[in-house]
Amino acid sequence: MKKAHNTATSAKLKSLALAIGISLSGVMLTGCGAEAETPVVKKSVKPALTETVTASRGDNLSFNGVVRAAERADLSFRIGGRLTDIMVKEGDRVIQGQLLARLDSRDAEIALASARLELNNVESEYQRAKAIYEKSKAISKSSLDELTTRYNLAKNRRDEAQRQLDYTRIEAPFAGIIGRKLVDNHMQIQANAPVFTLHDLSDMEVVIHIPDSVMLSGLRSTEAKAEISAIPSQLFDLSLRSYATQADPISQTYAVVLGFKNLNGYRVLPGMTVKVLPAEQDNDLENPLITLPITAVVPDNQGKQFVWLVGADNTVEKRFVEVGALSRDRVVINDHLELGDKVVIAGVSSLLEGMEIRPMSNDAQGNNEAH
Repeated sequence: MKKAHNTATSAKLKSLALAIGISLSGVMLTGCGAEAETPVVKKSVKPALTETVTASRGDNLSFNGVVRAAERADLSFRIGGRLTDIMVKEGDRVIQGQLLARLDSRDAEIALASARLELNNVESEYQRAKAIYEKSKAISKSSLDELTTRYNLAKNRRDEAQRQLDYTRIEAPFAGIIGRKLVDNHMQIQANAPVFTLHDLSDMEVVIHIPDSVMLSGLRSTEAKAEISAIPSQLFDLSLRSYATQADPISQTYAVVLGFKNLNGYRVLPGMTVKVLPAEQDNDLENPLITLPITAVVPDNQGKQFVWLVGADNTVEKRFVEVGALSRDRVVINDHLELGDKVVIAGVSSLLEGMEIRPMSNDAQGNNEAH
């Protein structure tokens, strides 16, 4: 019985060893198979928003402006006093030399009358002395000179009194329209305080304020278009008249004045808001206007600026550029880009020279599919 038991035990051990061997072989085969089937890691390509360089009409390089009369004036009294007469109201059309307002002039009239009386007395005395001296020299030359001086002083006092009386009146310096009346009758008026604004509506212009980048790059054209908020269906031709060469100390912008060529019968008034657009230059094929989003331009540590140009193999390279006028979210590129170039316009700070990207179009036709 003992021998039979040992035989059975030996058979069980052999079976267990065989099972373990088969299992280990399976594990080894599985491991070898895993090494043979190592997956290939695909290269990660960064997506990037791009824009193809095209000629711009310049609509996105507009500047807001205000209409004003080319000839305009704030009218005031040269002296202070009580306002007694206002002869016009806002919107009245006036002619050159027309009386607009008057101060209480009684004191000035009294002073003028006194100066005239003094002048008459001195003049009579002077004329007698002059006649005597020329006829018989019965008076000395020094006495005549003294009378001459008194006579001249009296004339000066008379002239000054006349000016003071004239200063109690405001007359229109040119024909135009009363834009604003800033005071009421019977008020006490300070010298040189504005009383009226006068505009000559026969010649209107627009003033805009542009950044220094435009002045540095030069004014591209002397022609422009105006879109008036109150007349949205019309575009008006403008021409450059003048521009400041010193920046406003607060806004750090330069004033540019453009005149209307023809209002085409429309009534345009001072204070109307205007959008000024560069004139279309469709025939300027040699120097097309190129603009890019501001986000496309990157400054380097040497003060230069560049963009990331996308090559045919979708790798990027630096292209240094010269920037010009800035308006809202776009900037003019003056040099070193050609029509058809593809430029990265977003996420530029994470790019490196030669990096491959997956372009995502942001072109005007609205195509946002990956290329």
